[in-house]
Amino acid sequence: MAKSDNGPGQPAVWAWPVGILIGLGIGLAAFGDASGVAIGMGIGIAFALAFSAATRGRGGGAATGGRGGDAPTGGRDGEEDSDGRS
Repeated sequence: MAKSDNGPGQPAVWAWPVGILIGLGIGLAAFGDASGVAIGMGIGIAFALAFSAATRGRGGGAATGGRGGDAPTGGRDGEEDSDGRS
């Protein structure tokens, strides 16, 4: 899967079209023409805000696939040197 290079301050632009399309799909299927578009846009905006908040809230740790996280401890073979430094 492609790795996102969005930093902490960069918006997740992909979330808006995806959220709105999902919302329109749900709204049109459930409510029909005019009211389906209106309700679908509301649902889509809610999805888009949720998607962008979820990607913005991620930390940079190794568990989330980010570039940050704790550095490995130890020397080349994984053991600490005699002075306690790696």
